[in-house]
Amino acid sequence: MSDHCELKWQPTQEQLDSMILPAYTEIAKQSVAYVNKFGCPPEYVADMLRDIADALTSVHPKSEGNCSCC
Repeated sequence: MSDHCELKWQPTQEQLDSMILPAYTEIAKQSVAYVNKFGCPPEYVADMLRDIADALTSVHPKSEGNCSCC
């Protein structure tokens, strides 16, 4: 896959407004709630979120040679 195809996907404004920003807000609220519930430093929950992000990218690897989303 060429570098040209990587990270080309862009959400629509409607997706941002109706789905993505509300999801970010909810994830942030849940993260703060976990910090409070666990009594841990925020960095602990941040590490959890990084681990989740790593798991997502390893389960959904970049497609090889397919730029159909670009």
